[in-house]
Amino acid sequence: MAGHELDSSVSSRISFTHDNYSTLLNVFKETHEEANRLALSNNRVKGLNNWLENKVKHLEEELLNLKTDFESLDMIYKNSSCNCSENNKVKICETCGVLQKKVNYLPKTVSKFTVGTASLNALLGSEN
Repeated sequence: MAGHELDSSVSSRISFTHDNYSTLLNVFKETHEEANRLALSNNRVKGLNNWLENKVKHLEEELLNLKTDFESLDMIYKNSSCNCSENNKVKICETCGVLQKKVNYLPKTVSKFTVGTASLNALLGSEN
């Protein structure tokens, strides 16, 4: 009789364990699938973050180059000894022509930089 009681006790434990196992297996599968989705999402965000960091580095280098260009233009302007005048219909010297090209170039460059900064800020804002 004791052997029979032991068999029914073991049998109920086995079915109880089997139910728990099935439940745990299903929960594990769901958790694993969610972890895979999060890993993919995380990889995409990391890729975007790397791209944005490279873009920021590029823009910082461009800004530094533009500052250097501006400073060199400022030095050229301060050191130029040009006395020509368009109003007096005097021939414009070479220095004035170079400076005029630089003046025309700067607003375009600043405009591009401003648009790039606005785009970068929008991307960084959407990341958060």
